Amino acid sequence: MEHAHFGRVETRALDGAGVVWEGAARLGDAEVEARLWAGPSGEPDHEELDALAARLSDLPTLDATARPALRAYLREDRSFVDHHIEELEDSETVARLVRDAAGEEVGADPFAAAMRLSGVGLWLSGVSDGPPVILDYVFDPELSDQILAVKLTRDGAVVSVDWES
Repeated sequence: MEHAHFGRVETRALDGAGVVWEGAARLGDAEVEARLWAGPSGEPDHEELDALAARLSDLPTLDATARPALRAYLREDRSFVDHHIEELEDSETVARLVRDAAGEEVGADPFAAAMRLSGVGLWLSGVSDGPPVILDYVFDPELSDQILAVKLTRDGAVVSVDWES
């Protein structure tokens, strides 16, 4: 199948889930890696590809939707914040956050603000039981491989935030 945004999308040669398109999207001054995942279930639905392309084309809106969910997750469970504050003593970002906290614990809001979107996963139906749009947020990626994955519906509504590595 040929698609206006993704180009030629071929799924027949796949044995399982695989990347059928790789590209990038812009978020402010940053370029964010994006991947379209498919399975061997036959030709993808054009409407579904259009919806995923629309989400990717409007990355600032997705990011604006995801950030409150990140903050809420970090407020409810400080484990991700505490892990990074304790483990990344050499991080300039951690040092700045600790300094700005002025003796208090580093808050969820400034920590979430310091996180960066590192990747976007788009999943076609039938490949995964999970939501089709996954935004991977990282904190100081040169020092940590831990990710908070914000999972969204095809329409861009947040389903969950999950700690992954």
